[in-house]
Amino acid sequence: MKRHVLVTLDGSPLSETVLPIVAEQFAGDETVVTLLAVAEVPGATAAGPASSVQPHVYLGSSRPAVRLAAEERRYAETKSQALERTEHELKGYLEGRARTLRERGIEVRTAVLFGDAKEVITEFAGRPGVDLVAMATHGHTGLAALIFGSVAGRVVYSGVRPVMLVRPKEGAKGWRAEASAG
Repeated sequence: MKRHVLVTLDGSPLSETVLPIVAEQFAGDETVVTLLAVAEVPGATAAGPASSVQPHVYLGSSRPAVRLAAEERRYAETKSQALERTEHELKGYLEGRARTLRERGIEVRTAVLFGDAKEVITEFAGRPGVDLVAMATHGHTGLAALIFGSVAGRVVYSGVRPVMLVRPKEGAKGWRAEASAG
């Protein structure tokens, strides 16, 4: 039976430090790796006003006040277009990272989901068939982690699956990292 490892990536070099560890640990065995990127739901983007700004001067006060005429907004991209574009960009990013793992003989799938990263990753990790979550972490501890929380911390504390955390060594370049069981 194949093992299924969920690897979370956010597009940062730090998140990618998990990839060489995954390649080293799972190359050549019966493992399926799913690369997951989670993005916030994008909104429509405004292109600017449809008409030019027309000032209205109010007379009768010691200082004239200027009011701008109501403007109708045009959108450069609708919400559904923004979703489609973001998904397409993230799929391309994930496929680029998947190529390296596939070259090592690992079966790789990709997934792009939208929502709060902490919730989406925890939910995905809880799906039947996922055996392990592998992710990089900044390694913040203490009060900062308590106040701000972290995606990695939330996944670990959920207890939904075993988690392999990778914390890059300070000053390390490229994919150099340390792994720790979480």
